[in-house]
Amino acid sequence: MCSVPAFADRSKKDYKTAVAIVPPRHLWHDIQLIRSRNDKSFLRWPPHINLLYPFIEDVDSAFNDSAAALRLAAATISAFKVRLADLQFYEHDRSCTLWLDPQSEELIQLQAALVAAFPECIDLSNDPSRSITSFSPHLSLGQWRSVGDVKKAQQALQQTWKPLEWTVGSICLLSRANFMEPFVVRYTVPLGGDGPAREINAPYVASFALQPLLNDPQVAGFGIGTQQQGAWYFAYGANMCTGKLNGSRGITPLESVPGFLQGWRLSFNHRGAMGNVMQNKDNQGGVHGVLYRITLLDMARLSHMEHEYRPTEVEVKTYDGRENVRALAFISPPDLLIPEGMSPSDRYLKLLQDGAHEWELDSNYSAWLDSLPSVPSRDRGADYYTSPAGTPIKGLPRIWTGGDTVDAWGQRQSSRGGRRGRGRSGGGGRDRGRATKDKQGPGRRAGEGAARSQER
Repeated sequence: MCSVPAFADRSKKDYKTAVAIVPPRHLWHDIQLIRSRNDKSFLRWPPHINLLYPFIEDVDSAFNDSAAALRLAAATISAFKVRLADLQFYEHDRSCTLWLDPQSEELIQLQAALVAAFPECIDLSNDPSRSITSFSPHLSLGQWRSVGDVKKAQQALQQTWKPLEWTVGSICLLSRANFMEPFVVRYTVPLGGDGPAREINAPYVASFALQPLLNDPQVAGFGIGTQQQGAWYFAYGANMCTGKLNGSRGITPLESVPGFLQGWRLSFNHRGAMGNVMQNKDNQGGVHGVLYRITLLDMARLSHMEHEYRPTEVEVKTYDGRENVRALAFISPPDLLIPEGMSPSDRYLKLLQDGAHEWELDSNYSAWLDSLPSVPSRDRGADYYTSPAGTPIKGLPRIWTGGDTVDAWGQRQSSRGGRRGRGRSGGGGRDRGRATKDKQGPGRRAGEGAARSQER
């Protein structure tokens, strides 16, 4: 192993930074489907396999220097294949984590080489206080409240899981400004000395693509958040009304412009007859709404509020004639749909109508909204919560993020008895203390401890 220079002025470790392997984006879809409903870190972490966490502070030139040191360390390891086929779980004191097992000896060797370069960042391979005695690479899928719950999930998901495989050719340095912010992929560092480290500064935005992405360098990056000045969101429902977006939701856009989503239709077929957009097979028609450019933190907060929808990437035409904008629209998953044709509640429809007039959307579209029938909210019966197949549809609980001291809106919570819903099982709070030995997975893993160490 080649020697790696040590930096005399190395910063202290920080739970807002990490060195990790991030799978290519064309492999994200199935991973994100699971994480979006079960992983408390879905909105802040991309799919990842941590190698060094916590890492050093991202201050001054520290990350630039670190990228150079990591490149030398990674030069000893050639590119290698990783296959995600088996689902395992870890037990913690108060929850269980389901994860994908990379099963790669090269991963172990790579992590050891990186620890040799950064011996202060040994937390994932040697931490007696948390019963960690060796490195166990894993890609987390979510948290469940009990062993029984996680075993059911493991068995169900393993039956339908299609193994994913790719060649790992680089590692990523990630950082974020605070614990609620999504991570930014700051640098990529090649393995095997294959070129220089690259500063890319690509923010992560939790989202789904409409079509499966190809294994193409142009689309294998880190999502629509590659722009630094926030991300675009296409509002077609209540958030068209600025009183709703700015008021009760506390989000102030950086920029706003009316837009048109070609080839879609507005439907009130989300559970409770809330709004949704559906693609038309003939690509005719369209949905008018408002494009808002918002901060990445606000996008994460909004996605948390719209937790029953999937943040989906769409191409939107603007009223002002600029190039089409790649934006997120919140689209209903199939299992939360009711039959089309149900009338929305009067309160909800009024927000859409007010928003359309406020933004002076297409006159024919506004007139159509004004003509729609509605019902009082209290008059929505069981049929408003029943699938087209006749089965009841239950709402999804939020996955609370940020521990029990700060919620997803940045509001302080009580340290006792605060909001603690976790995943679909509604599990409880933060883990404290040590994890128990996992009979299904390798070795022992730590409990999640304080808010800052809830991440993986």
